[in-house]
Amino acid sequence: MRRLKTVSTGQSRSSQGKELRFSDCSQASSTSASTGAPSTLYCQKCRRTCSGSTKKCGKGKVRRTSFSEPKICYSVLEAGEDSEGSHSDLERYRDRNRCEKSVRLMVTPSFENTRRLETEYPRSIFLIIATEFCERFSFCGLRTILSLYLRNILLFHENKATVIYHVFIMMCYFVPVVGAILADSCLGRFRTILYFSIIYTIGNVVMCLAATPPVGLEPVTFTMIGLTLIATGTGGIKPCVAAFGGDQFKLPQQECLLKQFFAIFYFTINFGGFVGMILTPILRKAVTCFGDDTCYSLGFGFPAALMIVSLCLFIAGKPLYRIKFPKQNIIVRFTSCMMYAICTKMRTKEKDPNRHWLSYAEKKFDAKLISDMKNVLAILYLFFPLPIFWSLFDQQGSRWTFQASRMNGEVFGYQIMPDQIQVVNPAIVLLLIPLFNKGIYPCLTNCHVLVSPLQRMVAGGFIAGIAFVCSGVLEYALEHTYPMLPSKGEAFVNFVNSLPCDLTVVDSHGNYRVLISGDMTTIKRIPVQNRSEYNVVIAGPAFCNEYQVDVPQFDMNIPVTEREVRTVLIGIEKKSFEGYLSDIEDLKKTLSGKPKLRLSFMRNSDEPLQEATITVSNELGFRDVYFVPAIPLGITAYLELLPGKYDFTIFYPETGRTESEGSMTLELGGVYSLVLREYNGNIAFAKLYAMTPPNTIHMFWIVPQYVFLSVAEVMFAISGLEFSFTQAPKSMKTVTMAAWYFSVACGNLLVIIITQAQFFSNQANEFFLFAALIFLDMFVFAWMSSDYQTVSIESDDSSLTCVEADENYPLLGLPSHEAVLP
Repeated sequence: MRRLKTVSTGQSRSSQGKELRFSDCSQASSTSASTGAPSTLYCQKCRRTCSGSTKKCGKGKVRRTSFSEPKICYSVLEAGEDSEGSHSDLERYRDRNRCEKSVRLMVTPSFENTRRLETEYPRSIFLIIATEFCERFSFCGLRTILSLYLRNILLFHENKATVIYHVFIMMCYFVPVVGAILADSCLGRFRTILYFSIIYTIGNVVMCLAATPPVGLEPVTFTMIGLTLIATGTGGIKPCVAAFGGDQFKLPQQECLLKQFFAIFYFTINFGGFVGMILTPILRKAVTCFGDDTCYSLGFGFPAALMIVSLCLFIAGKPLYRIKFPKQNIIVRFTSCMMYAICTKMRTKEKDPNRHWLSYAEKKFDAKLISDMKNVLAILYLFFPLPIFWSLFDQQGSRWTFQASRMNGEVFGYQIMPDQIQVVNPAIVLLLIPLFNKGIYPCLTNCHVLVSPLQRMVAGGFIAGIAFVCSGVLEYALEHTYPMLPSKGEAFVNFVNSLPCDLTVVDSHGNYRVLISGDMTTIKRIPVQNRSEYNVVIAGPAFCNEYQVDVPQFDMNIPVTEREVRTVLIGIEKKSFEGYLSDIEDLKKTLSGKPKLRLSFMRNSDEPLQEATITVSNELGFRDVYFVPAIPLGITAYLELLPGKYDFTIFYPETGRTESEGSMTLELGGVYSLVLREYNGNIAFAKLYAMTPPNTIHMFWIVPQYVFLSVAEVMFAISGLEFSFTQAPKSMKTVTMAAWYFSVACGNLLVIIITQAQFFSNQANEFFLFAALIFLDMFVFAWMSSDYQTVSIESDDSSLTCVEADENYPLLGLPSHEAVLP
């Protein structure tokens, strides 16, 4: 810490006549006793003077030692301390004490202290890491369940939910620009993190309340308010936390520890995200609340509690932090210098083609600022291709989650939830970080391959492209399990033949089909304009096994609607074939991934029909009862059920008779129709039809693309984080980090544009498009980075004179508890 002292020139080598400042009286007294000097000691805590022989402050006015000789103000800093602004502090102190001369000195630590400095982490780092763990748990936990919440609870369409999700992520990475400006211009990193963390916490609480029905808040409106506050809060602290952690190190002595810190910092981010991604979906699903089988209130409430813990931890660590305050508005100077250089160059008639355009500002701005700006602009130039990578990476929480919801996640009787699959990414990253740092990177360095962060970023980008090739291939395989739905200007009609003989169907266009006994036949691509009728003739034999048919054919006009599916159930009624038209089919898979079931009950009898009830039950105690009135056809609505094996029974209340007709198995993602046909009081036909195939592809097949993307993240994101901090000038590190995060925002904007443009109706083709974009982008990035000249790390003490603490400078040998001037 910086210490300011005042001595007279004639007594600089003794303790006589010297005024010192301390944090409390006890320190003042102990120092006086150790020096044996009758000095007047000023207690900074009590704002009073202390005599050298007592431990309590005097009651009188502040007394100062009178000096007969000119005084000198010394500003003493330890090696590696921040020297920015020390000059202004020294000048104020000199004016206040009427010193005639000021000197800035820096203490060079001894060999033992240097070794300790190089091997010991600052204590404040551990609080910063703990704070970041809680914050990442909160954010990643909320983000994991967000897309399903938007789709399943707020009932947004999948594309709309994708857009909202990526707008939220885009805001999270756009606000860092604002946070960086505030941190580097007026607030400083500590206060910026503090203020935005408060906003962040409020947003989490609002999200929790919006998802809690008894509170009565309008869910859509307050969800958007909560997401806006969260995006503002997390975005504001993003560029500051890593840089604030870097501020705790003293360079260049702790350069190696700084590099390790970034790996540990990123490890913490992923570990916090890992735990949040596991626990938050479990809390959402395992607990039921407010009459629903999920509890998003708890899913959002637990991250809110963790964010409160994060805020408390950060505040608790304030006494340990090295807090650097901005001494000048660097953003204004940066912009002013750029504008001045551009205007000067435009006014200059004779231009030197070999001269850098920023050099035209040398008349007004100092060379250090211009040099720093050249470094920053070189870094920002390399950031232009980066958004493509982030457009791929952040689809884990949207497109890939929706993709997982259409897969089978059952493992040894345990059901993996779609939002839980996102945990694969941080889990793999946690394993890969030490593997790369301790094994792969050293081997590659020895082989002179992928030595620099930029080279590793290029390799990571190509690997991300491979991940999206995998996702495209997987999507092609999943399409076979998706519902077959009509396109624009088309309609589908299903024919279910419940009779024991084959039938034929001929439409008005001359299309001929055979309806096999017990099967369902679909006639597709029926041309239709808005709403019209589809005319068919259905015919069969005069003897259909035990049934004698007097009228072996019938005509049927089926009302069809564009993009809709209808089903015709064929039975027998009074010795003639009869067709029963069902309601419009809802063939889309459930948003929750559960199977859907509908019951269709055809009833033919020579006697009056009876009321009946159909009971569906399973071994877990589930029991659902359907009432069927005395009508020829009874159809229920589709009902979501848990996957598993079910039994169904039919009970006739009037006679007290029960028929146990069998069992059925419902699988994840399937849409089922149970067709029953009763003839003269007996069940003559019962069959379960899969209207939409279940999720037959296991969720294991999504893991390879997560593995590739995790490797890409380690090589791209960690290397980029290190590059952004170490290559940026000391005064502009936060701005450079903000530009890094801004590239993430642009990547999410690209996802929004492509999603809204709907270039492809096929999701697999969209995945392949992103893969092609990243491959092309990495070729461009490799070419752009080939000419970049690496900048050596700038030490914190480059502007100071180094001296040894010995008898030649007695002030530097004073106890280390001397206070910092406020």
